[in-house]
Amino acid sequence: MKRGTRITTIVGTAAVITLAMAPIAEANWSSSITGASASFESRRWSDELYSQVKFTGCTTDGSKSTDVQIWNDISFQPDAAYDNKTFTACFNGGTSNGEWTDLPSGMRDYYFKIMKIGGSTFGPQLSVRTVSVDTTKAD
Repeated sequence: MKRGTRITTIVGTAAVITLAMAPIAEANWSSSITGASASFESRRWSDELYSQVKFTGCTTDGSKSTDVQIWNDISFQPDAAYDNKTFTACFNGGTSNGEWTDLPSGMRDYYFKIMKIGGSTFGPQLSVRTVSVDTTKAD
């Protein structure tokens, strides 16, 4: 194999591996959180106009609230933040629900960030049995 061909093969293989390892921005998904601190970021999803985040089964070693905020993941620029929601129902056996209806048109990548846990930006940790992201306003 010639040297130029070998380099091209290596570079092409590296690009495929990098693309395969890139985070996928799915639309609707469910997961859980274990022992997260304030500033925890969720995985990304693609959406426009509307996103809903639900937490069920929240526990913490502090107060019974957590602040959740949606962010637009913008490459090579600071990310744009949207309304902050305070979740409390998930600590009392219910489901906390945050809806963001003011997102811009056009598909973009979003994530949520835990801004505070029990009113604090450091210290307490949060676990959530079920986290759901829904991008369909129809339900």
